[in-house]
Amino acid sequence: MASDNAGTVSVIDFRRQAMVLRWHVLGGTWTAYDMPPSLVHGVALIRAAQPNICVYGHSGRLRLQVGPHQYSLSESSPRIKCTRGVASFGFRRRFTVESSSGGMLFSHSYWVNQGEDFFRWLATRARDPDWRVTIGQQWSEGVPAAVLRSS
Repeated sequence: MASDNAGTVSVIDFRRQAMVLRWHVLGGTWTAYDMPPSLVHGVALIRAAQPNICVYGHSGRLRLQVGPHQYSLSESSPRIKCTRGVASFGFRRRFTVESSSGGMLFSHSYWVNQGEDFFRWLATRARDPDWRVTIGQQWSEGVPAAVLRSS
């Protein structure tokens, strides 16, 4: 993984995909690059009022970070789900990250909007254990931003 001594990773912003960010692993924060690198290692969801979320490759494995909390994504753990709320007629979704023992690591309920849905995008892909392994290896090595944006 190409990172500097300060513990940063180059990732694309999920919503503004033309933007490449310097993800600060220790705090779960970010800064924009003046001159973006040619290779990136993941995708971040930047939100004003809630913790930022990032999925990136490190040492051949995929990692999920919610604010300062980091989780290594092995083939089947932790479980990542995105479900529709029944009481809201499907207009709300709940994104959850659960440990293999069933403990809740992160939960977020949100209104479904018109744009692309990061939580659904991640949950759909993370169900596939082969995706976790393959992408963890690819993103650790780095991929061109355009390739990552198209996936």
